[in-house]
Amino acid sequence: MDFKKETYIKVILYIISRCTHKENLGKTVISVLLYFIDFNYYELYGESLTNEIYSKSRIGIVPKHFNEVMNHLIRSHNLYYRQEVYYYYLIKRYYIRQIPLFNFSKEEQDIIDYVIYELSDFSATDLLIYQRGDMPYKLVNLDEELDYNHVFYRDELYSVRKY
Repeated sequence: MDFKKETYIKVILYIISRCTHKENLGKTVISVLLYFIDFNYYELYGESLTNEIYSKSRIGIVPKHFNEVMNHLIRSHNLYYRQEVYYYYLIKRYYIRQIPLFNFSKEEQDIIDYVIYELSDFSATDLLIYQRGDMPYKLVNLDEELDYNHVFYRDELYSVRKY
């Protein structure tokens, strides 16, 4: 399963462009949204949108390529970031310099928009708590990669598939 870097970049830029007005939009929120986009897409279509590798850490789910891709986007002047205060936390806020054209398929667009609509208003803390209840997280040990196939064991709260 090869990492789809260009798709990953498009999804990140899309999330930031759609949520730039939200004060909670830092690294953690973007990471959790990416996770749910990939795993929801996998549950419905049997493949990951970006083929990102996610691991279980003490605080939550960590996407393998996130820092590398974000640094690339900053160096290439697609994004910039600032440290900003969000309640009692200092978060890394990302801003898009120019909104590109997005050419997602209808299925991709529907999943991305659904996840943004459902989850983007949650604080990072609430999202971390929420994602810990998802079966792919619950079924692996600390520091292990999450298995996309575990979405088929999701509880009704997390499942996006209609059985």
